[in-house]
Amino acid sequence: QDSIAPTSPVVYGNVNEKVTISCKYDYTVSMNNLQWYRHYLDSMPEFLVLIMESGQNQTATPPHPRLTASVNKDNKMVNLEIFPADVKDSAAYYCALQPTVAGNA
Repeated sequence: QDSIAPTSPVVYGNVNEKVTISCKYDYTVSMNNLQWYRHYLDSMPEFLVLIMESGQNQTATPPHPRLTASVNKDNKMVNLEIFPADVKDSAAYYCALQPTVAGNA
């Protein structure tokens, strides 16, 4: 069964330092897209980045310059790095797993 979950329910960081948020995923489909969203209180979730297993990233428009997403296929981990962290980065971050449809990828 396909699944994705954060490695830690809460991540703390300091202003001007690097903060890494990670999720572990598993899937049965041969190709999946991994996504990150940010959700501020009283607003809609905001798309941050789409990571394709090929290694290509599709960022939001405009992109978020302090955010870097990466995937480790061996450990089935997807990471979102925020650097330098800022107080305004305090939010709920969500990772999502989406299988692609053959022929539409």
